[in-house]
Amino acid sequence: MLNLRKPETLVVPTTTATQSVLDRYPTPDTGRSTSSLTPVHPLLDDGPTDFVIGRDTKLKGEIDAQGDVIVEGDVEASIRTATMRIDASGSVKGDVHVANAEVRGTFEGSLNVRECLTICSDGNISGAIRYGELKVDKGGRISGEMALVVEDDHGSQSKTDLRGEPDED
Repeated sequence: MLNLRKPETLVVPTTTATQSVLDRYPTPDTGRSTSSLTPVHPLLDDGPTDFVIGRDTKLKGEIDAQGDVIVEGDVEASIRTATMRIDASGSVKGDVHVANAEVRGTFEGSLNVRECLTICSDGNISGAIRYGELKVDKGGRISGEMALVVEDDHGSQSKTDLRGEPDED
């Protein structure tokens, strides 16, 4: 004769993930009662948060972030953010619009940088590149269409190709 038991139900509190983050950043011991204190944790502040794509991560899609985007893995996406950093292990393929960018890894596609584009010694970019200011370390590689983006007094942008002639867009 079989003795069948009723399956047990596992109830997991919804605060488990949040609690593990809080455990990593415990409230400092001040010697006072903490019952009336609100804990302050660096990961739970109201400011923009960095979006990190880790080394073993592949991401396809669209990224629209308020904080910095840091790429250590492989990304194929449209990206809009304030600052993007591609680390040496990272690669980005897509259409990117940022204020500032630092490339230590590989970029391929359309890169529009309103302010400063920095290509480090191990950086490699190719495609349609537009920038406000360009810094290239010795060893950094660039190929493709390059254009300087210049803002006029009214905040409008125009681009100038490498010969210094206005682009006919």
